[in-house]
Amino acid sequence: MSIQEIYNESKNKFLFNDSKNFSVLRSNILKNLDITPKIKKNNESLKYLDPQVLNFLYKYTELSNDILYLDYEMDIMNIDSVNGKISTIHKKTNNKIDINIRNINSSNKLAEEIFLNFQDYFEDDYILNLNSLMLNSGYEINIGEKQEVTIFISNNITDQALTLFQKNIISCSKNSKVTIIEEFATNKKSNSNIANFISLEEGVELTHLIFQRNSLTASLQSTSYTNCKKNSLYKQLIINISNASIRNHHYANLVGENASANLDGIFFAGNDQVIDNKTQVNHNFPNCKSSQRYKGVLTDQSQASYLSKTFVDKLAQKTEAYQLSKGILLSDNSYFHSKPELKIFADDVKCSHGSTIGPMDRDLLFYLRSRGLNKKDSTSLLIKSFFHDMMFGVPNKIFLEQFNYYSNKWLEMNNI
Repeated sequence: MSIQEIYNESKNKFLFNDSKNFSVLRSNILKNLDITPKIKKNNESLKYLDPQVLNFLYKYTELSNDILYLDYEMDIMNIDSVNGKISTIHKKTNNKIDINIRNINSSNKLAEEIFLNFQDYFEDDYILNLNSLMLNSGYEINIGEKQEVTIFISNNITDQALTLFQKNIISCSKNSKVTIIEEFATNKKSNSNIANFISLEEGVELTHLIFQRNSLTASLQSTSYTNCKKNSLYKQLIINISNASIRNHHYANLVGENASANLDGIFFAGNDQVIDNKTQVNHNFPNCKSSQRYKGVLTDQSQASYLSKTFVDKLAQKTEAYQLSKGILLSDNSYFHSKPELKIFADDVKCSHGSTIGPMDRDLLFYLRSRGLNKKDSTSLLIKSFFHDMMFGVPNKIFLEQFNYYSNKWLEMNNI
């Protein structure tokens, strides 16, 4: 079935299907969904995407918007998201955190307005347009002022062949300090297209740790757009050790003085995987800082891309921006494309970028082997040290343990 046919058959089931503004948006999206070879070649949202992602039949299992609250002995708040909706929240009964959580339905006019406003940033993004066209789920997490909280979100899917088109809103009020740990570990054949819209008020510090380990047939397209106001800090770290083809496109908009954003990613790719990475930071105010770093290890016939962009407005003097891309190719047939880009319209800035892609350093291998290690152990040790600087300082012990366990498992499965 074509996208138009899928839409016509299921449109009454989508969120905001009765909204006049959403109807206009969807009508405009449908007019521009044609994918000619020329469009695909020049559109960054399609150019490096696994084409299998676009071959699907729409299927979604509707769940209740009701949320079950259960007592939990630890200070961490555990949230179960099922089919794009929050089903269960585990938290201490006597924990008086100022936080409001709810699932999004078609009557939520504020969520509708937020989604429509963010749509302007993704005019040429085919995947985000599909998300808006077939939107079927999502939730809100609103954290109050001066709160300190750690939230663990487990993302689950109930049925085979499910297609998830989800938008979430995460907002943090002034001077809150938040850690969000997300896990994607789907083992059912499915496709999840998820967008997070994140808002940080003045003085907020948000650490966002994301662990992706989906099975072979569980494709995921993850997108986020974060607005950072004065003196706020957003730190994102994505670990992708999935067997499926994964897209990670993440954006940060610095809209207040002394705001900062770090967008980091680590990925492992094997077999015929296609890994599509992109980050972008927009500096719109003075004295802001950003860092974009992605590192990957590839083997077999896997392919990966990383597009990193820094935009510096003419008002954004005293900007400090850094971009880095590094890849280790463990086979002759693996491929990693990196494209850093700087657009600078201010004259008092410190901006730099670097990119290094190639096979394992033979001199380092020789050195370790001369110290008594075999080739396999030497390679494994070098790969672990390759990621050390990005994992150093991660504030959550469980997240670090997961990384060590699943990265070791990936190395073993690939005989490395």
